[in-house]
Amino acid sequence: MRSVGMTVGAVLLLASGTAAEAASPGPRAGLSPDLRPVLVLEPPHGALQLVRHGTRGPLPSAWRTSEPDRGFSQGLLMQLSQASANWPWRTLVVSSSAPESDRQLQSLMGQDAVIAVVRDELLERTGKVQLHVTLQLVTVRAIATPHETRLSTPVDYLAPPLVGNSTSPRRSRAHFVMDGPLDDQVSTAATDLSQFLATIVARVSVPDSLHPHNPTLAELGVHPACAACRASDPVVYEQPGRIWVRVGRPPGTILALPLARRPDPRR
Repeated sequence: MRSVGMTVGAVLLLASGTAAEAASPGPRAGLSPDLRPVLVLEPPHGALQLVRHGTRGPLPSAWRTSEPDRGFSQGLLMQLSQASANWPWRTLVVSSSAPESDRQLQSLMGQDAVIAVVRDELLERTGKVQLHVTLQLVTVRAIATPHETRLSTPVDYLAPPLVGNSTSPRRSRAHFVMDGPLDDQVSTAATDLSQFLATIVARVSVPDSLHPHNPTLAELGVHPACAACRASDPVVYEQPGRIWVRVGRPPGTILALPLARRPDPRR
């Protein structure tokens, strides 16, 4: 979990080699082309910040650990770069900025790619704090050709709230220590997002006519705590204890919401 530089470097080396191989014809040109999209990932940069009344700032000292970002970026990279996971993308390219992502796309002429820009923060709301991850997904088809298209989809991921007040941080310090509840949520978020990305990228190379039907919240009979959700909203993806639903406001936004645990009837 600590060698992020080596991980990123290895992924970039693999990506650059694959991109060059795809761009130049060679003895493999007679083989069936690999039509899977490329995943371009721009992970978060810097420390996890606290957002209070719309203002961003550092976490209170009592809530900090030796990992300023709580290991989220490295955890996400480790999840996505595991070769044994059989991911649906041809290769993973790690980018540090939007201009770098655009440069990477230029080497993929005529191909498809999914750009995922990930950001994270900690929201403070009336005695509770909540891990919030945003994912800006951009699906690019027929790159650098007259037929190029781009579809942008914003995604909001919310973890279950934790008790915490930044004006008296020591009272809830146990939630923010290393390997405590917050770090558990960060690790879970990295896993959840990697699985969600696999689902989204897998659909890019499949014709729309073959996509499975997305049930609505009403059809599944689930009721997440969500003011923006409607019973008719389609469910994009399900995980144990979490649901990913496409809402109408803003149009096309996907919310990843935790589901309340059902009471155990045996108790």
